[in-house]
Amino acid sequence: MFGDVRKFGTAAQSFLIATFLMGLSNGMFDAVYNFYLEARGIDKTATGHIYAVAMAMMAAAVIPLIIASRRMSQKKLLLIFAFVYALPFILLPFLTSVSASSVTLGLILSGMIAQLSLGNALMGSNIDSASRTTLFSCFFVAYLGAAMTGSVAVSAATHYSHAAPLRNYQAILVASFICALLMIYFRIRSVRGITEPNVDERRLAGKTDMEWGNFIILFIAASLLGASITLIFRFINIVFNLAYTMNVSEISLIMGGDKVVSIIGALFAPLLVKKFSLKPTVIVAGLLTAACLFFQSLHVPAAIFITLYFIRLLLNYCLMPLLDTLAITGFSKDRTLLSTSIRQLSFYLGSAVSAVVYGDLLESARWENTLIISAGLALAGAIFMSFIRIKHEN
Repeated sequence: MFGDVRKFGTAAQSFLIATFLMGLSNGMFDAVYNFYLEARGIDKTATGHIYAVAMAMMAAAVIPLIIASRRMSQKKLLLIFAFVYALPFILLPFLTSVSASSVTLGLILSGMIAQLSLGNALMGSNIDSASRTTLFSCFFVAYLGAAMTGSVAVSAATHYSHAAPLRNYQAILVASFICALLMIYFRIRSVRGITEPNVDERRLAGKTDMEWGNFIILFIAASLLGASITLIFRFINIVFNLAYTMNVSEISLIMGGDKVVSIIGALFAPLLVKKFSLKPTVIVAGLLTAACLFFQSLHVPAAIFITLYFIRLLLNYCLMPLLDTLAITGFSKDRTLLSTSIRQLSFYLGSAVSAVVYGDLLESARWENTLIISAGLALAGAIFMSFIRIKHEN
């Protein structure tokens, strides 16, 4: 797969470097931000409010993004949102209020989701269909690899530094800002010499004309998959603790290897679609994902539970590049941004709704039910993905 990266051209290579730098800035930020808020005297309830406001801003950002894309260049929009993402980072080390932190984080997340939608849409429409899954797999590898690098860097910095914890957190947040600024440079390079889909001037009318069926199916599929993976992304440490009374050190050791497994999953996706048809691959991955989650709910030994956890992550990052591929190939080129934006919006909406359900179940120690629900959502999401009709291949 990495040999294919050299064939992508300068624009796609710059896109992947920009993705890496965005992942690096976000990875370092994620590693320390909660601790930074605590050091500033912001309690966990207030921290939850910060994330709630920021996530709402992120989901809402998709709507003006779609409207703006019909009135101005997508390349210009990508660069604007790169600045929206990067510049607020410099404020984070100095903010002390909940409201200011909420809005600042909301701007960062809004810039991030816009870049994901615009960047994937532009690059996906400039890459031939045979290489599209490879591109999106490289995207996930770059982002996850950067996040892993950021986590390791933060771990080393905080371990060896003799400065006060607050100073360490502030320095790391400044480093995140610097990485975000470097990302802007490569975003600019990534849009040079590429073409973008024509702005769709047609009215939003006509069931066949607007491919409403595919849009609805994409929305449902991405929502279901987002709802399923939220259990792993946000609550797996609680599940480990409830199921096997593991301590923080043991759980951290297990979770330390999950990004490596996730990268391997992203590497598998292009190999699978080269050997098998896209839709059967999606169905099989969904079935295996559901099976892993279901068997985890059966009070299996810890070693088997951990193995199934890693397999589930592997399968997730096989599915995600395939979902991005379908979000491109299932729609005409002039609606590429709309389809990728819907994929992002619905994925995070599904995550938000499921987080409430998982939280309530885990509060009453019903961790088995969360795994069963996640299994059903993963299978349903994969089935809906297979219903997306491919409209174009080039």
